[in-house]
Amino acid sequence: MGYYHEQGPRNEDKGPGCLDAIVITRVVFGLLFWPVAALMLVIVDLGAIFYFFTVHPALALIPISLTAVALWLFARWEQRRFGPPSDEHDHTRFNR
Repeated sequence: MGYYHEQGPRNEDKGPGCLDAIVITRVVFGLLFWPVAALMLVIVDLGAIFYFFTVHPALALIPISLTAVALWLFARWEQRRFGPPSDEHDHTRFNR
């Protein structure tokens, strides 16, 4: 509460400008880019699987295998990024 009361004098003539809107838009797009890109990639991948399956069932293995390899590479990247889980949070030792 004290934060709002301790602010200095404000210039009432100056409202939010274009730069504020651009910064907020850039932050929102920066946050949403990767999730939206992942969703679009999943939609394209499912479309490719269905298309190749209609051409020949064996061709559907191509996008399925690419998806499996991509998931495996992502899991390996995450494992290297965060490391394996530590034993300090292992609750199975209390069940002895």
